[in-house]
Amino acid sequence: MIDTSFNYEEYEKNRIERHKVEGLRFVPDGSGPKVYCVVCANESDWNEIHDYIINENEIDGIPNRKIECTNLKKTCNRIASYMISDAEAEQLKTHPKVIGVNIDEGYYEGTYKGRDTYLMSSPPSNKTPRYGVDVRISRDNSQSGYYSGTSTGWLRKTAAQIHRHENLVNAWKNTNDDDIITDDPEQFGDGTDVDVIVCDESGWYGHVEFVKTGTGEPTNFVGENVLKSGFAASATTGLCGVLDCVLDLPYYLDPDFFEDSPGNRLEKRWDGTTVPVESVARAWWSDSSQRSVGFSTIGTTSGFSASYTRENCNGTDTVKPQNNSDHGTQCAGQVFGKNYGSAYNCNKWVINGIGGSNAGINGSQFDVQKLFHLYKPNWDRHSAITGKQNDDKNPTTSSNSWGYRSSSIHSGGYYWYRPSAIDGTVTGVSYGSGSEPAFFDLLGAYGDGSRCKGEMIDSSVTAAGDELAEAGVIFIAAAGNSNQTQTSPGDLDFDNYWSTSSQGDSVSLQSATHFEFGLQCYNTINRRGWPQSLGKTTSGLSTAGTEYACINIGALDDQYVSTGLGGNTTDYKEKKVTYSDMGTGIDCYGAADDTLTCDGRDSDLTYPHPETYTGLGFVPYDVDFSGTSSACPTCAGWITTKLQYNRDWTWRDVKNWLNNNCGRQSPDRFYYGDNITGFTSTTQAWEDMYSVHMYGQGPVVIWDAPTGSPSEPKKPEIRITNSPNLKFSGGVEIKFS
Repeated sequence: MIDTSFNYEEYEKNRIERHKVEGLRFVPDGSGPKVYCVVCANESDWNEIHDYIINENEIDGIPNRKIECTNLKKTCNRIASYMISDAEAEQLKTHPKVIGVNIDEGYYEGTYKGRDTYLMSSPPSNKTPRYGVDVRISRDNSQSGYYSGTSTGWLRKTAAQIHRHENLVNAWKNTNDDDIITDDPEQFGDGTDVDVIVCDESGWYGHVEFVKTGTGEPTNFVGENVLKSGFAASATTGLCGVLDCVLDLPYYLDPDFFEDSPGNRLEKRWDGTTVPVESVARAWWSDSSQRSVGFSTIGTTSGFSASYTRENCNGTDTVKPQNNSDHGTQCAGQVFGKNYGSAYNCNKWVINGIGGSNAGINGSQFDVQKLFHLYKPNWDRHSAITGKQNDDKNPTTSSNSWGYRSSSIHSGGYYWYRPSAIDGTVTGVSYGSGSEPAFFDLLGAYGDGSRCKGEMIDSSVTAAGDELAEAGVIFIAAAGNSNQTQTSPGDLDFDNYWSTSSQGDSVSLQSATHFEFGLQCYNTINRRGWPQSLGKTTSGLSTAGTEYACINIGALDDQYVSTGLGGNTTDYKEKKVTYSDMGTGIDCYGAADDTLTCDGRDSDLTYPHPETYTGLGFVPYDVDFSGTSSACPTCAGWITTKLQYNRDWTWRDVKNWLNNNCGRQSPDRFYYGDNITGFTSTTQAWEDMYSVHMYGQGPVVIWDAPTGSPSEPKKPEIRITNSPNLKFSGGVEIKFS
């Protein structure tokens, strides 16, 4: 049954407000000049009338002045638009060859877009119900009551990273953030036939979230990996869906090499999957002679430490990763965990890119992912038994909850705020440690130890990242937890920068640099850092035409705010969480603060999960997870579900879908904060921890918005047009068969 509480006045109010925020044009008040469409019966008549209108004349029915043509309407040879007054429009209507004069609705989108078309959808019956039964869904997982049940009744449960993003509007809008909702989540896609790489620290992939058990999982959960029986002669189907890029991918890319000597090059993993011998897999990446002939010329990496092992980086059913980190477990769970991830049927890959025994935080892990995407088989997993291949290579997404930053900005020096030049000819303003101006006073104060990001200077590291994006990998990154405003090229604050006391007050931005983890960065205050700027389309400090391939992810709070700020209120407006980076440089926001995911630890921070499987040597645990580290895999999972039906999408297509289909949140539902256009460097509103600082624009919150792909399931709909007085009252039920 659809919601029958449709209110036309409320709809109109929200529509107009949204269009004002988007900067759309509205029909001006009064009788003065406006853009009108003039229509003739045929091309010949239009040519004649057009000539009369744009030139002075003494013809009846035609205004006697030169009139601007605003749009020749080249798609139609008998219509054009002109800037004329209401009286002149009435005059034109009297000419015998003019058959119509009306306001140009396409020009004034603010006034007319969506005015006479109201789209109401039924419950999304063509989406896939996740469980087939109602389950418990939490928003604020800091509430201990959510974990109180360990019985089989709690086998199925999920959290806001799923339910918040099913729809445009927050499901907890009219409830408290700590309320548990009972529902059966539904979504269009599940990530089938998309390769997802979680690049993070090590993780425990023996956790029940990644293993097929037959209980406590989505009804359509597959639970296999791509190295299953039928892939190659020695392949066997295992229970765990997760594979490691360094240790397992070589077999997937180059099965001929491993099948040439399976007794020496292959072994069975703990879950029953046949995988490469670890030393052979590591050698495959760095030594072209340790491959089949077909892969001998594709390039090599710098190699991997002998400590990059399954035991250290992945764990088993009886051994947890020896690197004592669980960040990778948590992130993977929110991308493709069977209860906590939206892309639970994707092809699941991980790489230890930043933890102990890692593959290399920059070049090597980028190279591995690039080679994976370029040279993986065009595999049709639905025909895996026969080994059938097709020409439709799987898309690849990469989830990255890590980043570079520095704390040196808070040591005192000089700053430039919206400078007219960045070449050193404009003198910087002095500031001291503890007396920073408001626009960067609180950078890093909430969540990141007073650290923030600067734009990384072009290097081999950025070049490797650029090549990854150019290869076609959809790279998704956490924006950061510095409460830093990241802007887009052309924004007022894009060129803000700082210098140390020793660098002086006349240093150019080109020369004002610092180091972040050994790599040199510009002293920018409001530009993307690394890897948020991965895939930048220009070099150096260029501004004009700059785009970024990286999908940059900010974090939502689990609590709400009123216009007066502070805690839960009856307004129930969503907001970004205090620590999350913000601004026009953020591509979208995802549920993050106090979400739920899997974990490999047993501590006072974790909660037992009741599901298990034969051979599991530990109790699996869940954990409350926060930060842009959580928002990133959440968004990566949802983007993956869209690539399932849009397999040729580039990063630009993803961003177009976010901006146009997901759209911006209404100020009635989301707290924007003040428009920073008129701010000075010391305006205290810069320190509004709830604001998204977007020059009056609203943020994009990712949700399961349809893409329009013919292969994507459709929501049934009723479309009612030209009905401004339409009202529904209670008792109306619309059903779809």
